[in-house]
Amino acid sequence: MNVYARFLIDDGFAFRLNTVLQFGEGWNVIGAAVLVNPGSAKPVVDVSDCGTLAALSDITGKNDCWKQFSADPTMRFLKKIFNGSYIGEQKKLNGVVLLYNLFNLRNANLQQALEVAGSCKSPLLFCSNEDIASLKAVGKVYLGWGKEGVGPVLRPMAEKVFNAVKDSNAYLYRDFDKNKFRHPIYINRAISRDKEIRKVLTRFGRL
Repeated sequence: MNVYARFLIDDGFAFRLNTVLQFGEGWNVIGAAVLVNPGSAKPVVDVSDCGTLAALSDITGKNDCWKQFSADPTMRFLKKIFNGSYIGEQKKLNGVVLLYNLFNLRNANLQQALEVAGSCKSPLLFCSNEDIASLKAVGKVYLGWGKEGVGPVLRPMAEKVFNAVKDSNAYLYRDFDKNKFRHPIYINRAISRDKEIRKVLTRFGRL
């Protein structure tokens, strides 16, 4: 897995935006995911290869501040969601998964990130309308922001994302509140004891 993202500093805070997870050599978009916030993945090196930069620009419409990142556990678990590993239907992925977050503040400590978000005035903080619009063009979108996404701070943004993708993602219940929006870390930890997870991932795999 290759991980690319735009990395910016604004208002004294670090933001990771437009994350692209590449599997194999392909650049076709095979899906997307919206989680809660960027975690422990770190920027490693500037992206300097012209072909890679051109591909990233074509996919996202953005051509600046691109870096290659390390992969964190959440990204590796997300790969298993998309390749069918959790439901015993593993397939080889070749293409990219677009990874968005309800808010873009990079901090592996989620509670700390939520507290900081309350004082951050940067326009980069939340998932943008442009991001949400781009999700409508992707036929397969995993929503995994967990319980934090239904709290008072993030729920308005979560509902906007949900309403944008629910019609094309039949694995979701039409009622926002019926969905658990399980985070990949929870799925990896609870797949053996939470029978509902397998049902949801099976529906997701059929998209």
